[in-house]
Amino acid sequence: MVGIVALALLALVAYTGYAGTRVYQHLDAGRQELLAAEAGMRGITQSGDAGQLRAAAAQLRQAEGDFSEAGRRARNNPALRLVGGVPGAGRNLDAVTHLASIGADISRAGEAAAAVAIQVAGLRQQYAGRSLTPDDLQVVLQQAQGIAKGYSASTKAIGEELRAAHAERAQVTTTDLVGPLKDAYDEVDAALAQADTAFLRFQDVRQVLSDFLGLRLPG
Repeated sequence: MVGIVALALLALVAYTGYAGTRVYQHLDAGRQELLAAEAGMRGITQSGDAGQLRAAAAQLRQAEGDFSEAGRRARNNPALRLVGGVPGAGRNLDAVTHLASIGADISRAGEAAAAVAIQVAGLRQQYAGRSLTPDDLQVVLQQAQGIAKGYSASTKAIGEELRAAHAERAQVTTTDLVGPLKDAYDEVDAALAQADTAFLRFQDVRQVLSDFLGLRLPG
C-alpha cells in the first residue's frame, strides 16, 4: 500500500474540496498505520517479540477503522454524492471508495495473521534462553498443536478478506482514471500479489509454527 493514498490525493482533492480532504485524511491515517504495522511485523520470525506484534495488531485495527471511515465518507457525504453525479468525477470517486475498501480488507487480513503470531510469540518467549529438556519439548509441541487447531479459523479469515479485496479491485477499470489514481491502482495490484504470496506460505501451518518456534514440528 506504499504511496497509494498519496497518489490518490491529487485526483480526490481536485473534485471534492473540504469533503474530499476529510476522506483523504482518513485514507492517509490508514496508510500510515498500515505501513507502521508492516514494518513492525517484518522479521518477526527472527525477533518473536510479542509486544511488537501486539503493537502491530493495534495499528492494523486503527488502519482498518480509518480506511472504513474514509469509505463511509466517500459513499455518504452529500458533497461527494453530488460530485458523483458528474461522469468523469464519479468514476474517480468510485475508485477512491474501492481503494478505501481494499485498504480495510488488507488491514483485517493482517489482524488475523497477527493474532496467530502473538500466540506463537508468547509460546516462544516462554522458553527463550532455555535449553529444552525432552519434557519441555513435549509441552511445547502440545501447546503448538493447540495453536494449530485454531489456525484454520485465521486462515479462513485471511482468505475471505483477500477475496473481498480482489472483488473490490475487480470493480475498478483504470482506463479512464486520472493518472495519479491509475498509478495508485498499479500499486494496489502489486500489494495484492504480495499478500497472495504471503497467504500461500501462511497456509502451511506446521512450517509457519516451526519457523516461529525454531524447531521442527512432527508432520
